[in-house]
Amino acid sequence: MRTVLVRTGWAALATGLLVAVCYLFVDRPVSEAALTLRDTAWHTAAGLLSQTANHLLFNVLVAVGLIAGGVDGLANGMTARSRNLLCLCLSVACAMLVGDVLKEFFGRARPPLLFTKGVYGFFPMAGDYMHASFPSGHTLRIFSAMTALGLIAPRLRTPALTLAVIVGASRVLALKHYPSDVLCGAFIGIAAAIWCRNLCYPIGNRTDGDALHSPE
Repeated sequence: MRTVLVRTGWAALATGLLVAVCYLFVDRPVSEAALTLRDTAWHTAAGLLSQTANHLLFNVLVAVGLIAGGVDGLANGMTARSRNLLCLCLSVACAMLVGDVLKEFFGRARPPLLFTKGVYGFFPMAGDYMHASFPSGHTLRIFSAMTALGLIAPRLRTPALTLAVIVGASRVLALKHYPSDVLCGAFIGIAAAIWCRNLCYPIGNRTDGDALHSPE
């Protein structure tokens, strides 16, 4: 468990440095390039792909999953099935909670404000949708879900994470977020899934029958 904390700390530091670099040198030019695609099929496709991680959809799925996993666990004992379902849902729920708090705290202006009013930067506790860009909620939701799924079913890891990357990129093309927002959202989602995996399946208690047990 301590190793997970140390690795998360180093990953958080690296992510923070990358976010800073993106904020200073990458975010504006990439968003301005995405703006040139606003009236193209790329922009339309990005908006549609974003719906894969729709906030309301995930709220419903997580609520249903937590109830189903809880009922299954109470009725039949904590089987791998119920534990996996609860682990997946807790991963997403934790990521969403952390993301909502950070959005409110940082108050980063969304790309449309840069294009229409020249506003760029962070406005802590601004408290409105247009100042809730950092981190990307869609990205942290899809990354937490797909990372957890990849840990539960290793054979699905590559397509699951590929989907997560595509959805994250779509948020930039849809002009809803900057690259650094997506980067931070991905970190939160991955970290939440790994933490929940280790809490649901402590390393010392894993057996060859555990669905989350990594193959040799």
